[in-house]
Amino acid sequence: MSWKEIYSLDLDRLQKRLIDHVGTDTWPPVHDAIVMASERHAGQTRKGKSEPYVTHPVRTALILCELAELKGAAMLCAALLHDLVEDTATTLDEIEDRFGSQVGDLVRALTFPPLKPGESKLARNLRYFEHLRWEGRDAQIVKSADRLDNLLTMEGAFTPERAVEYLRETRDGLIPLTLACNTALYHALVEVVGAGE
Repeated sequence: MSWKEIYSLDLDRLQKRLIDHVGTDTWPPVHDAIVMASERHAGQTRKGKSEPYVTHPVRTALILCELAELKGAAMLCAALLHDLVEDTATTLDEIEDRFGSQVGDLVRALTFPPLKPGESKLARNLRYFEHLRWEGRDAQIVKSADRLDNLLTMEGAFTPERAVEYLRETRDGLIPLTLACNTALYHALVEVVGAGE
């Protein structure tokens, strides 16, 4: 069974597949993170797509399970919740109160900082990846899984110029970090970025 099969599954089957990997008795509770992500991202769709936004964090968690072979509940919860602070009214305090400090710290590390005045998105993101070097292996792995899903689904989501920038950010900012923390994710990212050049 290939991890790439997840791209043929609808949201219900993605969620079931994730729970099949970890069960419903984890701490922090992965099944609760699925519920929270679904509730908070309700009504949102992926840029340039019609699918519910929450499919992205669920696929990110499945990439951790099936490609990176990591099933730690804190990392999976962080993968499921990683866009909440940026894209919804959810606060880091809410996440930490519900899922613990380890998940809160990971989500904080995975949240892009605001743009500085006059700063381009490319410059901000490269600054972020430089900062991510000091955030630890778990945050780097989750960000690598997140970026891999974004790359595999970016068609129609970005202008051609932004797509080129996105590939550059990945190549220059993230791939060196991924090399040091997860071989399977590293090879998958290199394959996709190489195919996109």
